Amino acid sequence: MKKRGETDLDDYGYANIAGENDQDPLLDNVSVPLPNIVLPPSFDCDNPTYRYRFLEPTSTILARPVLDAHGWDHDYGYDGVSMEEKLSILDRFPANVAVQVTKDKTEFSIHLDSSIAAKYGKNASSLAGFDIKTVGWQPAYILHGETKIKNMKKNETTGGFLVTFLGDTMATGLKVEDQLSLGKSLSLVASTGAMQAQGDTAYGAKLEASLKDKDYSIGLSRSTLGLSLMKWRQDLALGANWQSQFSIGRGSRMVLRLALNNKLSGQITVRTSTSDQIQIALLGLVPIAASIYRSFRPSEPSSV
Repeated sequence: MKKRGETDLDDYGYANIAGENDQDPLLDNVSVPLPNIVLPPSFDCDNPTYRYRFLEPTSTILARPVLDAHGWDHDYGYDGVSMEEKLSILDRFPANVAVQVTKDKTEFSIHLDSSIAAKYGKNASSLAGFDIKTVGWQPAYILHGETKIKNMKKNETTGGFLVTFLGDTMATGLKVEDQLSLGKSLSLVASTGAMQAQGDTAYGAKLEASLKDKDYSIGLSRSTLGLSLMKWRQDLALGANWQSQFSIGRGSRMVLRLALNNKLSGQITVRTSTSDQIQIALLGLVPIAASIYRSFRPSEPSSV
């Protein structure tokens, strides 16, 4: 430390080094103590939070402990670790790797998300990834990729594949999607794909049309109409859904959604949000108050 520069201590007792390394912008990140993570309630009289003080690393790898708030009694609550890193391979291919390993007294699980991208000129790009997920007691290995090609200024075509290994089962899938923009308000998206596993193949297709305001970022008015189809063995499922959101006044918004399938079953959803009329939000307390009242005054059973 004497050779590198002067040294002093901060409020937490860690050394701050100032010297010739301050001229290098890559070494400006100094390790600092992170806030202590709150542990779950414990029956122990003392709370050993000092054992889990750690520093923010200066490297590009972001590491964090995993806290389980619903752990065992007399347990510290940390049962895993997660790491994430974003890097550039050969200064041309951006990549991202995120892994989380969790191990408690009964189960072990691992979750990995990794991807690498490549761009070909201004009109084409590709993305490939490898994931690991825990399904039950078995790990599932997933290999996926897709390529996007911009044919015209308003048209984009995407093709992708998926391969999943789960025990002795291998599932493969393909998809093709085409997106077309007509002006600034109307866009059409058509996609189709197939999934195959253990000799069975499922097919699917979807067509979606979206209409929005020219100033969508300001007005937030948008309507979407979608049609979907799926065929597996002898079963055929058809579905249609319509969703519209629009502004009511200056600080209110409403969203309507209708869904219907060939089984004549569907759903109607109405959602309203406001930032001006607080009394409208207070109406949500009425069913809560009614439920509390019924819990204290149960209805008497009717005599027959």
